[in-house]
Amino acid sequence: MSALPSWNRYPGRFTLVLGAVMLLLFVIEHINGRFWLNDFRVYYGAGESLLNGDTLYGVAHGLGTGVYKYAPLLAAFYALFALLPYSVAASIQYILIALAFLDGSRRIDRLVRERLLDGRSANYWPLFLTGLVCVVHLHRELHLGNINMLLLWLLVVALENVLTGRVTCGGILLGAAILAKPHFVVLLPLLLLRTKFRIAGIALATIVIGILLPSLFLGFSGNMEVHRAWLGAMAEHNSTLIYTSGDDYRSVNTMYSFLHRSTLKYFAGASAMEAYALLGVVAAAFGAFVLWSKQRNTDASRSFTFEFLVLVALVPSITLTDTEHFLLAMPLIAFLMQHLLPKSCPRWLPWVAVPLLFAFGGNWEDALGPVSKSMIRHGMLGIGSFLLLLLCVLLFLRSNHSTAGTS
Repeated sequence: MSALPSWNRYPGRFTLVLGAVMLLLFVIEHINGRFWLNDFRVYYGAGESLLNGDTLYGVAHGLGTGVYKYAPLLAAFYALFALLPYSVAASIQYILIALAFLDGSRRIDRLVRERLLDGRSANYWPLFLTGLVCVVHLHRELHLGNINMLLLWLLVVALENVLTGRVTCGGILLGAAILAKPHFVVLLPLLLLRTKFRIAGIALATIVIGILLPSLFLGFSGNMEVHRAWLGAMAEHNSTLIYTSGDDYRSVNTMYSFLHRSTLKYFAGASAMEAYALLGVVAAAFGAFVLWSKQRNTDASRSFTFEFLVLVALVPSITLTDTEHFLLAMPLIAFLMQHLLPKSCPRWLPWVAVPLLFAFGGNWEDALGPVSKSMIRHGMLGIGSFLLLLLCVLLFLRSNHSTAGTS
């Protein structure tokens, strides 16, 4: 049995402090009667529906707006939770998210230092401040019981396996993440551009198996019917990607919404075609970036790692999501923190980075009140996240140039 983490040994202090904070939040939520985990309640209800043979999609599970939008196989996984009392199942979900954050933060910190920054030595400040910047999204993730942190952990472990040559395990984990959240399919073209055909094949095979597995208890025709309903639920959920007005701010943080409100609204009305065209431009630009990077003969492993993390961070900006989904940008926040601390490099970086980090982590109404409400209304989270992504690309290109110049 491994010993408890030491207070002075890296990263024990981080684990103990953040673990204590999440434990305290767990206790306070119970004391205040706010241990609801409303998103988890939807997964739990979907699992119950699967066990009882009830309708899975297009109906509310536990809440008036709690429509289930994930894969049938994920509902089968949460059917195991539905065998337990809700309070017990919700506590397990909370613990899983907390563990995913603690272990995922450490893995991300190590991955960034070793793969993107030439083995830079460990330092507490970048690790702690990455957690601080993301804490508002972590708090919401824990309060709602969502699965974004679990999926990020899965993707980071998949990437680690790919980078260390464990292709089969990496491909299976990647396929599982895509099956749970199909938006991660944006990672497959990267694998093809980087000629990682075996990993892509294993991921696709995992997805196919995951789609077929529910046939064991639903029958083939029943399985196909429920998957058609799933595709319909996802299409309906993402039908409006550009925020125009009203109190529903779910689409205010997409890049389409930001570009439309800042520029494109003067030329045309909001439409799905506008969003798809912008998505096409981003896809083409990213593809050109990867091909250009390959032609420059830079470190292929380093470039692939960064490109993978950029695509993961991009997902909340290209689809209709809640604010806690921006936890997926954590690896880029960690990359930026390593450039800011212990000494900023380049020197101008804090003047650009700090306002963007505030935009990314400032949608905390309980702490900032009217300021946060105004930020939410104007989509500052989405704007800050997308600009942080571009800033990290600039820093990566700059460090690549420096490395090439000294080789």
